[in-house]
Amino acid sequence: MQNDEDMNLDPSDPNLNAAAAKIQASFRGHKVRKELKKTADEIDLPTPKEESFPTPEDVDLNDPDVQKAATTIQASFRGYMVRKQVKDGSNSPTSDNPGS
Repeated sequence: MQNDEDMNLDPSDPNLNAAAAKIQASFRGHKVRKELKKTADEIDLPTPKEESFPTPEDVDLNDPDVQKAATTIQASFRGYMVRKQVKDGSNSPTSDNPGS
């Protein structure tokens, strides 16, 4: 049984068409996600180990490779900060500069 509101809908109304498209897209996305979950459950993908990355306590700060990596990261960051200052037009070091 239809009520009076259903009978007054104009199928050529752009807002109605946009709303219908959003509902359909949302449902289709739900359907695809449900199917992907079902497929992933059937394949039985391995779960990542929680211990796959070293914790801060496991890192040896005296290791030469770690020190070299830290130096490279610091140099990259300092270069980024200098390029940012030049781009902004500030050539003088500020208190925000980590190298000062």
